[in-house]
Amino acid sequence: MTDADIELQHIWLEVQAQRWQNLSRFLFSYYCYKHNLVSKTNKACWETARANLPASTSIQTRNNTIIEPLVPEETIVGLLKAICKDGDMTFDAMTETLNAFLHYVVISKKEKAQLKANMPASWYQQHTKSVMARFEQAEILVQPK
Repeated sequence: MTDADIELQHIWLEVQAQRWQNLSRFLFSYYCYKHNLVSKTNKACWETARANLPASTSIQTRNNTIIEPLVPEETIVGLLKAICKDGDMTFDAMTETLNAFLHYVVISKKEKAQLKANMPASWYQQHTKSVMARFEQAEILVQPK
Protein backbone atom coordinates (compact mmCIF):
# COMPACT_ATOMS: atom_id res chain seq x y z
CA MET A 1 0.00 0.00 0.00
CA THR A 2 1.43 3.37 -1.02
CA ASP A 3 1.27 6.60 0.97
CA ALA A 4 -1.28 7.89 -1.55
CA ASP A 5 -3.41 4.81 -0.85
CA ILE A 6 -3.19 5.47 2.89
CA GLU A 7 -4.33 9.08 2.43
CA LEU A 8 -7.14 7.88 0.17
CA GLN A 9 -8.23 5.47 2.92
CA HIS A 10 -8.27 8.38 5.40
CA ILE A 11 -10.52 10.31 3.02
CA TRP A 12 -12.75 7.26 2.55
CA LEU A 13 -13.18 6.83 6.31
CA GLU A 14 -14.20 10.47 6.67
CA VAL A 15 -16.64 10.18 3.75
CA GLN A 16 -18.20 7.05 5.20
CA ALA A 17 -18.64 8.80 8.56
CA GLN A 18 -19.86 11.93 6.72
CA ARG A 19 -17.33 14.01 8.63
CA TRP A 20 -17.15 16.52 5.81
CA GLN A 21 -15.39 19.17 7.87
CA ASN A 22 -12.33 16.89 8.18
CA LEU A 23 -11.83 16.08 4.50
CA SER A 24 -9.83 19.15 3.51
CA ARG A 25 -6.95 18.20 5.79
CA PHE A 26 -6.30 15.06 3.73
CA LEU A 27 -6.80 16.39 0.20
CA PHE A 28 -3.47 18.15 -0.31
CA SER A 29 -1.53 15.29 1.29
CA TYR A 30 -3.26 12.79 -0.97
CA TYR A 31 -2.45 14.91 -4.02
CA CYS A 32 1.19 15.30 -2.98
CA TYR A 33 1.70 11.59 -2.42
CA LYS A 34 -0.12 10.71 -5.63
CA HIS A 35 2.12 13.04 -7.66
CA ASN A 36 5.32 12.43 -5.67
CA LEU A 37 5.47 15.99 -4.33
CA VAL A 38 7.24 14.92 -1.17
CA SER A 39 10.24 15.93 0.91
CA LYS A 40 13.40 13.86 1.33
CA THR A 41 11.74 12.29 4.38
CA ASN A 42 8.70 11.29 2.27
CA LYS A 43 6.25 13.82 3.73
CA ALA A 44 3.81 15.89 1.69
CA CYS A 45 5.79 19.05 0.96
CA TRP A 46 4.50 22.53 0.09
CA GLU A 47 7.92 23.65 -1.15
CA THR A 48 8.33 20.67 -3.47
CA ALA A 49 4.78 21.17 -4.70
CA ARG A 50 5.30 24.89 -5.27
CA ALA A 51 8.47 24.18 -7.25
CA ASN A 52 6.90 21.48 -9.42
CA LEU A 53 3.20 22.23 -9.92
CA PRO A 54 1.94 23.90 -13.09
CA ALA A 55 2.01 27.69 -12.68
CA SER A 56 0.30 30.78 -13.98
CA THR A 57 1.92 32.18 -17.12
CA SER A 58 2.57 35.42 -15.19
CA ILE A 59 4.93 33.69 -12.74
CA GLN A 60 8.60 34.57 -13.32
CA THR A 61 9.94 33.20 -10.05
CA ARG A 62 8.15 30.96 -7.60
CA ASN A 63 9.14 33.00 -4.56
CA ASN A 64 6.14 34.64 -2.87
CA THR A 65 3.64 32.56 -4.82
CA ILE A 66 0.81 30.46 -3.45
CA ILE A 67 -0.63 27.06 -4.18
CA GLU A 68 -4.29 27.17 -5.18
CA PRO A 69 -6.67 24.34 -6.07
CA LEU A 70 -8.23 24.65 -9.52
CA VAL A 71 -11.56 23.63 -8.01
CA PRO A 72 -11.95 24.87 -4.40
CA GLU A 73 -11.61 22.07 -1.87
CA GLU A 74 -15.02 23.00 -0.43
CA THR A 75 -16.55 22.44 -3.87
CA ILE A 76 -14.95 19.01 -4.12
CA VAL A 77 -16.32 18.15 -0.69
CA GLY A 78 -19.73 19.35 -1.93
CA LEU A 79 -19.49 17.06 -4.95
CA LEU A 80 -18.71 14.14 -2.63
CA LYS A 81 -21.67 15.08 -0.41
CA ALA A 82 -23.97 15.10 -3.44
CA ILE A 83 -22.79 11.65 -4.52
CA CYS A 84 -23.38 10.41 -0.99
CA LYS A 85 -26.83 12.01 -0.80
CA ASP A 86 -27.78 10.36 -4.10
CA GLY A 87 -26.79 6.98 -2.64
CA ASP A 88 -24.11 6.47 -5.28
CA MET A 89 -21.03 6.73 -3.07
CA THR A 90 -18.47 4.00 -3.54
CA PHE A 91 -14.73 4.00 -3.03
CA ASP A 92 -14.30 4.13 -6.82
CA ALA A 93 -16.78 7.03 -7.20
CA MET A 94 -14.88 8.98 -4.54
CA THR A 95 -11.53 8.24 -6.17
CA GLU A 96 -12.81 9.21 -9.63
CA THR A 97 -14.17 12.49 -8.25
CA LEU A 98 -10.87 13.31 -6.56
CA ASN A 99 -8.85 12.39 -9.65
CA ALA A 100 -11.10 14.49 -11.88
CA PHE A 101 -11.33 17.64 -9.76
CA LEU A 102 -8.42 17.72 -7.30
CA HIS A 103 -5.61 19.66 -8.99
CA TYR A 104 -3.37 22.41 -7.68
CA VAL A 105 -1.45 25.19 -9.42
CA VAL A 106 0.90 27.99 -8.43
CA ILE A 107 -0.34 31.57 -8.79
CA SER A 108 0.68 35.02 -7.60
CA LYS A 109 -0.94 36.73 -4.63
CA LYS A 110 -2.34 39.34 -7.03
CA GLU A 111 -4.01 36.59 -9.09
CA LYS A 112 -5.40 35.04 -5.92
CA ALA A 113 -7.14 38.36 -5.21
CA GLN A 114 -8.73 38.25 -8.71
CA LEU A 115 -9.97 34.69 -8.24
CA LYS A 116 -13.50 34.07 -6.98
CA ALA A 117 -13.79 31.78 -3.97
CA ASN A 118 -16.31 29.53 -5.71
CA MET A 119 -16.77 28.03 -9.13
CA PRO A 120 -18.97 30.09 -11.51
CA ALA A 121 -22.69 29.50 -10.87
CA SER A 122 -23.18 27.95 -14.33
CA TRP A 123 -20.50 25.34 -13.54
CA TYR A 124 -22.81 23.51 -11.15
CA GLN A 125 -25.50 23.04 -13.81
CA GLN A 126 -23.14 21.77 -16.51
CA HIS A 127 -22.92 18.07 -17.25
CA THR A 128 -19.24 18.38 -18.19
CA LYS A 129 -17.50 20.46 -15.53
CA SER A 130 -14.27 22.19 -16.57
CA VAL A 131 -11.74 22.34 -13.75
CA MET A 132 -10.37 25.53 -15.33
CA ALA A 133 -13.68 27.48 -15.24
CA ARG A 134 -12.80 29.62 -12.21
CA PHE A 135 -9.40 30.50 -13.63
CA GLU A 136 -10.84 31.23 -17.08
CA GLN A 137 -13.36 33.58 -15.47
CA ALA A 138 -10.49 35.46 -13.78
CA GLU A 139 -8.45 35.33 -17.01
CA ILE A 140 -5.58 33.47 -15.35
CA LEU A 141 -3.67 31.28 -17.78
CA VAL A 142 -1.86 28.23 -16.44
CA GLN A 143 1.08 26.69 -18.25
CA PRO A 144 1.41 22.92 -18.00
CA LYS A 145 4.41 21.61 -16.10
